[in-house]
Amino acid sequence: MLKWLWRLISGQTAGVSPFPPGRGPARLIVLRHAEKTGKKDDLHLSETGQRRAEVLVRYIPERFGQPGFLIAASRNPHSDRPRDTLKPLADALALAIIDHIRDEDTNGVVALLAEGVAFTGQLGVICWRHSDLPDLIAALGAPDGTFPRKWDETDYDTIIEIGYRAGSGSPEVRQHVMAM
Repeated sequence: MLKWLWRLISGQTAGVSPFPPGRGPARLIVLRHAEKTGKKDDLHLSETGQRRAEVLVRYIPERFGQPGFLIAASRNPHSDRPRDTLKPLADALALAIIDHIRDEDTNGVVALLAEGVAFTGQLGVICWRHSDLPDLIAALGAPDGTFPRKWDETDYDTIIEIGYRAGSGSPEVRQHVMAM
């Protein structure tokens, strides 16, 4: 069995790129959805969250470059906030949002990126919910200590950048703070 596939299946990807040689994105920008309203039955963003989503339209391309794809955690009974966060950026860039993967299916995200040739060498943005964000970042190969292992539920500012260099098994990870 190929090494990368074994790492994916066994969940042993922390600190090692989960993508086979010559496949997968060049860089990923991983962030939490924008602020919620605080109302239990409200699936969408607060006014502050809507402003943050609008700021991403400029912030992402200026800070990281033009994304080639956008991925948001799928809607669940309590939230459509990951998709709502990326919607203004998607509209501005004329990109579709891939939003069919459940929060807890972090290996599904990795598999999608590994198998989809359209993602190869691209910059992508992934928006997720805080509860599964550390597991997703680890599944994407970020080494321990380069990201919060427990995401503070009040943290909407931290953005994780993961870079994959050809020939290097270890991704380069940077934390950014997008203060509002």
